[in-house]
Amino acid sequence: MEDVLTAEEAARYLKVHPKTIQRWCREGRIPAIRVGNRYRLRARDLERPDLRDEEAGRPEPRRDPERERERRARIVAIANQKGGVGKTTTTQALGSVLAEKGERVLLVDLDPQASLTASLGLNPAEMVHTIYSVMCQYMESEQPPETRRAIVDIDTGLALVPSNINLSAAEVTLPNQVRREYVLSETLAPVLGSYDWILVDCPPSLSLLTINALTCADSCLVPVAPEPLVTVGVGLLFQTVARVRRTKLNPRLEVEGIILTKVDPRPTLTRGVIEDLKATLAGKIPILGEVRNSIRIQEASASGMPLSRYRPAAEATAAYREIAEVLYAARRAA
Repeated sequence: MEDVLTAEEAARYLKVHPKTIQRWCREGRIPAIRVGNRYRLRARDLERPDLRDEEAGRPEPRRDPERERERRARIVAIANQKGGVGKTTTTQALGSVLAEKGERVLLVDLDPQASLTASLGLNPAEMVHTIYSVMCQYMESEQPPETRRAIVDIDTGLALVPSNINLSAAEVTLPNQVRREYVLSETLAPVLGSYDWILVDCPPSLSLLTINALTCADSCLVPVAPEPLVTVGVGLLFQTVARVRRTKLNPRLEVEGIILTKVDPRPTLTRGVIEDLKATLAGKIPILGEVRNSIRIQEASASGMPLSRYRPAAEATAAYREIAEVLYAARRAA
């Protein structure tokens, strides 16, 4: 019978700290079976010479949770339960302008409608490896999720985990899972060290998929179109964020800010809605910027290109660059 070791036994064998073994397992560097919150490894998988690197024989430094969060990707959920407010445009536009700055960005299409996938020039129906296939592999197998198989390179520094209509089945399969709110978090765990940002395009509902995104995210961005009764919908999302914190699903979750989208400053009604929204927020949640309504946004989506590549000098692109600068500066200052 093949020898199976615990993480502690593997650590003693390789002369590294047990947390190093756990990290290698999460990253997929060593094949492992996860049993609860512990890993089981095959002895023969530890014989690779690349594992006996410069870390061997050194004690693992004491981990600072704050610094650990800085080293891994910052996960931002782009969420609003109302459709048609620019979540997909915001996701791909912010991702592309962050990539322009030299950041490594992974976009995750968590919407069964797969608008983000289509807007980046891919045919969702042809996608074999998607966010749902990786989530299913995690739920059905004891092996670490093979997340990298589903990643598609879009541009320099910009990649995508696509989606398609199969993801709609998640609302049936997820409720039956243990720790169902953490499935996306576990699915993204192997690639956290490979990117600076992970932007998750959420579905237009407060579904279990959105709860998964909020559970794994460091923060939430809320695109809002200035329409009547907008404060009602935003209030429901804020209640969901508060519930995710209160129930300890993700006590560190914060609302990064609101992005006003599809803004037409000419009607008096639009300015009135924006003023009402600012009064409701009362300075507690910042408005990071305004993106004016533009045909260039629809053209970029139809062309299958990120907005910043399709029209680098467009007014909407400039607005998203300014918002990206705010996010980038906030992370550097944290």
